[in-house]
Amino acid sequence: MADVLCVGGTGTVGRRVVEGLVARGVSVRCLTRSADRADTSDERVEFMQGDLERPDMLAPALDGVSRMHLLTALHPREAQLGIGAVDAAAQAGVERIVFHSAHRAHAAPHIPHFASKMEILAALEASGVPWATIEPNHYFQNDLWLRRSLEAGAYPAPLGGVGLHRVDVRDIADATVNALLDDGHEGIRHPVVGPELLTSADVVRTWSEHLDREVEYVGDDLDAWEARAGRHLPDWLVRDLRIMSEYFLSDGLIATEEDFATMSHVLGHAPRVFEDFVAETVAAWR
Repeated sequence: MADVLCVGGTGTVGRRVVEGLVARGVSVRCLTRSADRADTSDERVEFMQGDLERPDMLAPALDGVSRMHLLTALHPREAQLGIGAVDAAAQAGVERIVFHSAHRAHAAPHIPHFASKMEILAALEASGVPWATIEPNHYFQNDLWLRRSLEAGAYPAPLGGVGLHRVDVRDIADATVNALLDDGHEGIRHPVVGPELLTSADVVRTWSEHLDREVEYVGDDLDAWEARAGRHLPDWLVRDLRIMSEYFLSDGLIATEEDFATMSHVLGHAPRVFEDFVAETVAAWR
């Protein structure tokens, strides 16, 4: 019998949430599309292969579960799939849902997957199930996908010069675990952000210092970015991410003082800083 169902528990954020729950003595069931990514070494974690596109799998996954972490993957029907999961959880009598949304999604509903998050939130609010959201900014760990480019001296991800309060995935997981297990978080939309406003210049300067080589920022050329992304991502996702990137370049993704105050309640410690992440990463690469 599992205490918490983690939907997407083997991904970048999800697996750290699972680790955090287990560290708190909680038994976990993971619904995952990728059985090959499941770590079956811990008997407190049960894996079920499936995804939200198979609604028939949700009832057995939710059987006996008291709380659910809902992390919806980017998908052309993300809103529909997420709403289906909320409905299934309500029917199963789940006592709390913590939904992984996006920082300031309400401010940019023209970004398709931000709009999907807001539709799922509306379903949560109407479900009758106690809920909380975790709304993270751009992940530090997205840079791990850029290793080859960084070591060749280029940073190709679109960040721009306005700045983002980028955040460590470990902080996202910590906040999620607290929202799932502790009292006092229900009905709250929790921003999870880093302590510094990071521009593209800040990011490449930090990577340059720790890699001991000059790293050039080339992310503002969205046509070049789109051409690269189109080689390995579906067209609908490239369009979605391009719209998001245009927003980053024009508006950034900036936290408010209210965001920091709200986050402090759920995070419980100071947020991690980008330079520490880069230093740890370069040391691991070497």
